[in-house]
Amino acid sequence: MSEDKQTSERELDMPEKKRKGSKKLAIVAVVVVVLVAVGAGMMVWHESPTFCSTLCHIEGDYVDNYMQEQNAPGIDKYGNPVKNTNAMMAVLHRENKATANPEILCVECHIPNVMELAHDGMNYVAGNYPYPRNERAASDLMAWDGKAGESFCANENCHVYLLGDNGQISKSKLAESTSTRAFNFHEQHHAGLSLECTDCHKGHRASTVVCTACHEHENIVLPDGWVTFEESQKNLNDGYSGVNA
Repeated sequence: MSEDKQTSERELDMPEKKRKGSKKLAIVAVVVVVLVAVGAGMMVWHESPTFCSTLCHIEGDYVDNYMQEQNAPGIDKYGNPVKNTNAMMAVLHRENKATANPEILCVECHIPNVMELAHDGMNYVAGNYPYPRNERAASDLMAWDGKAGESFCANENCHVYLLGDNGQISKSKLAESTSTRAFNFHEQHHAGLSLECTDCHKGHRASTVVCTACHEHENIVLPDGWVTFEESQKNLNDGYSGVNA
């Protein structure tokens, strides 16, 4: 076969090969686009509260609690009535005008930690997962991240104005933040008394002023929707006993 004829046959074969190659590239491109779109969609959904309740059904009560109307009568995660939903920090913080972020999502407070999620998942599968969930303090919520409990509420993104030069909550700044109240809950009334934010501020049930555990006789005026320490313990015990769960 002459060289000219061989060259001509190769030229005739090239369009077909190019077409096949183009099809493969197009398929790969479509697959990549789909995967990127799905991945982006999953990331957006992951930020949504519905992700928590859909992927893990036991989170449904917490999400329903979080989604309640603000500054209105509601119920806590156990089904107990709450006079004002703003007494539950999860509801109070959902929509806010105090920051540039108009809606604070679940994952912005409960930051996902892979090891913690794996630990909880294994316990749930093994049947070693209490529900309603044992109430955890701020230090418990931050333990997996190796941070102090106060970091749950005061950090570079939230309540930063309460932090002192050492990066920890300043007791003087904390007291100043509520100094206009008739009774300043954040004042250091007892030397050596150490409390966590979550001792009073509850996420998914009515918050309580722990001072009322000893000082009920002083008739402390509670913030709207908040309860006394005795009422708080009753709500908690009722929830764990399943009466209102």
